[in-house]
Amino acid sequence: MFDSVLPIIFSWPFVAFSLIATVVGILYEIPFLVILGAITIVPFSYQLNNVQYFRGVAFFLPVLQLFSAWALKEERNVWAWVLFAPTIAIILWLFVINSIIGFF
Repeated sequence: MFDSVLPIIFSWPFVAFSLIATVVGILYEIPFLVILGAITIVPFSYQLNNVQYFRGVAFFLPVLQLFSAWALKEERNVWAWVLFAPTIAIILWLFVINSIIGFF
């Protein structure tokens, strides 16, 4: 049972949920959703930390999302998007690379 749940936690469904929760949280100014998105991206960032290019940097993704929630609480929506931008960029880049590799 645990072997079938583990790939779901470390894979794209949790990443997609994190992105959706954080974007909705920022758009509707709900810091709890941004915190929920930060919690759900922790396993992905832990796995991403094992990649040589992201070693040490991947752990900052959930931290930046927590700062984004704090910026929402302080009613600084632009800063919330700026702090969430690295997470969006890394996830979209990995999605594109993963999609290209899937075609070959």
